[in-house]
Amino acid sequence: MPRDIPTEEKSVRERGTYANDGNDPTIASYLSSLFFLLSVPALVSVTYVGYWGGLYGESAVVPIFAGLLIASIAGVFAVMHVTTGR
Repeated sequence: MPRDIPTEEKSVRERGTYANDGNDPTIASYLSSLFFLLSVPALVSVTYVGYWGGLYGESAVVPIFAGLLIASIAGVFAVMHVTTGR
């Protein structure tokens, strides 16, 4: 992919690990995408495993899922706040 400024060609690993401009993916962007893709299926699974294990009744499945979702989003924001220092 040609660019307007001359740069050396990097391997995919170098582009992901040592990103130098806004167009290069970073490890944080990969982790963000992984969280985006896997958080809801994982939380649904955890919620139903708790239900099937007898920890709570059927009427509590949706509130438990909502609480886990809110807690996971708050946890991700806390991690982002700590790692970026903002």
